[in-house]
Amino acid sequence: MIHVTKRVRVHAAHINVGVILADDCATLIDCCADAGASVDGAFGLPVQQVALTHYHRDQSVGLSDLAAAGARVCVPDGERALFEDVEQHWGDPAHRWHLYDDHPFPPVRVASVPVAESYADGSKFARGDSRVTVLHTPGHTDGSVSYVVDDDGCRVAFVGDVLCEGGRLWDIHSLQKGEEGLSDYHGFLGARGELAGSLERLREAAPDVIVPSHGGIIHDPQAAIATLLARLEACYDQYASVSALRYYFPRMFTQFDGRDDHMPIRDVIDPPPFMRHVGTSWVVVSDNREAYVMDCGSPRVLESLEEMSAAGEVDEVTGLWITHYHDDHVDEIPAFQAAHECVTRADAAVADVVTRPTAHRIPCISPSVARVDHVTAEGESWEWNEFRMTAYHFPGQTYYHGGLFVEGHGVRLFFSGDSFTPGGMDDYCAMNRNLLGSGLGYDRCLALLEALEPTHIFNCHVDRAFDFTNAQMHQMRANLQARQEAFGDLCAWEHVNYGLDMHWVRCDPYEQRVAAGDTATACVCVTNHSDDARVVRARLETPSGWPALSWASATIPAGTDGSVPFRIPVPAGASPGRYVLPADITYHGRPLGPIREAIVEVA
Repeated sequence: MIHVTKRVRVHAAHINVGVILADDCATLIDCCADAGASVDGAFGLPVQQVALTHYHRDQSVGLSDLAAAGARVCVPDGERALFEDVEQHWGDPAHRWHLYDDHPFPPVRVASVPVAESYADGSKFARGDSRVTVLHTPGHTDGSVSYVVDDDGCRVAFVGDVLCEGGRLWDIHSLQKGEEGLSDYHGFLGARGELAGSLERLREAAPDVIVPSHGGIIHDPQAAIATLLARLEACYDQYASVSALRYYFPRMFTQFDGRDDHMPIRDVIDPPPFMRHVGTSWVVVSDNREAYVMDCGSPRVLESLEEMSAAGEVDEVTGLWITHYHDDHVDEIPAFQAAHECVTRADAAVADVVTRPTAHRIPCISPSVARVDHVTAEGESWEWNEFRMTAYHFPGQTYYHGGLFVEGHGVRLFFSGDSFTPGGMDDYCAMNRNLLGSGLGYDRCLALLEALEPTHIFNCHVDRAFDFTNAQMHQMRANLQARQEAFGDLCAWEHVNYGLDMHWVRCDPYEQRVAAGDTATACVCVTNHSDDARVVRARLETPSGWPALSWASATIPAGTDGSVPFRIPVPAGASPGRYVLPADITYHGRPLGPIREAIVEVA
């Protein structure tokens, strides 16, 4: 137990739990499984109240037990439903499919808990001789609050995940939020303004000490706040300077008008005459009037193919390439495949998502199940009429993305899916898994474009083609390299991708349907972003009345994916319904708490 002031302590577990002591009881700020026992053992006091900084599941481990023992649960006013009515969240399809506006992000609590009181901005309460003021400090979550405790002449701020020691953030992806009327999906670092306002409020509160949920206690709050504000501004500037959104939504970037160091937006060029564009699909029409289609996200694509056929432009559809899994590209693939008997090809990463979408919970996910006839290997080529086609893994807009290089008629066409516009890179959604590093993410994509030298690049949402100069590709790659350092300084982890990549820990399958009495299987999958091997320990927490599962572990080599498998016996008497199983993680000796989940639906 860390001594902070006369009556304030910190219990360091997978998070830092605040403890405010009174003569006859204690108040916790956030909680962990052993916090109550620790307070009782150290001071002989019962926990009378638990005040939560935000709704994330790792902040409230053990909360149900404390509430059952009589503790009052007090929560942020804007997040009350995420404590006392979590069943509504887990039962709402809007939090499962499509996921453009995905606030609140997981991890939400699995079980509801009675809430005694909710705190709005400016709320005050006393515990013994300590005085507590509540500040609304959004950013990490929309409703996050901080508790400013005045005790014995010292002011201590418990801030949740507003910031970490050294002016860093526990994660970067939580700042994903829509701006300028756009969805959360397009809002990389979109909550930075809210976070900056929260930091300014904390600066004005002038705490002597800040206790974050993760990492060390901050003994120079003013320096940490100033550092984080500067880093946020610098990182957003880097991102904006090469953002594809400058082409789609220039109003979002007027603050950067006239900046010579931001990459110029490239002019569009006319596509070759054998190309057609419909919705989010490009269609290649060969000399013998066969059609090769990229994606099928809406009925309009099928209608247009029928119109081309009626007009004598197309006699037969003989190929489908799936660029990536997003719903606006795959929703109508089942109908397409019913109408056209042709081979469907996709990169392995794409095929895994579109053939089993229930296994994933990622942005723009469609419940439509597609058939993939041929999973392409890296650099695999085939002839299609007068064209030569070559497939690549192309982890641009999303990790689960392919690129198709098409040569013929004296031109070299690259179908980039949604990975580039004339404005630059479509890395505006952290949950798409835009990894930083040499040979990863967009650096891999740009290296491929440099090697292939396409004459035309196609984006499914842009009805013209474009290209990049060598200087522009060099600028984008240099930008990505610089981001490794700048975003690495912003992130409290050993490698920036832990802070950017929400899905570095995930459950596979995310969701499955089984009968009572059967056994479900699931893996906790981990991407090791570190430079050395890492050991992960994991445990799936089963519902009450189900057999408990033991901890299991795996060693994951550097820069690779690994998994910890589980068998989950479902009791024969289990009631039908959806059961959420939190995945508790310890990584490289660091307990992280139940940060992910798998869902088992009992039929």
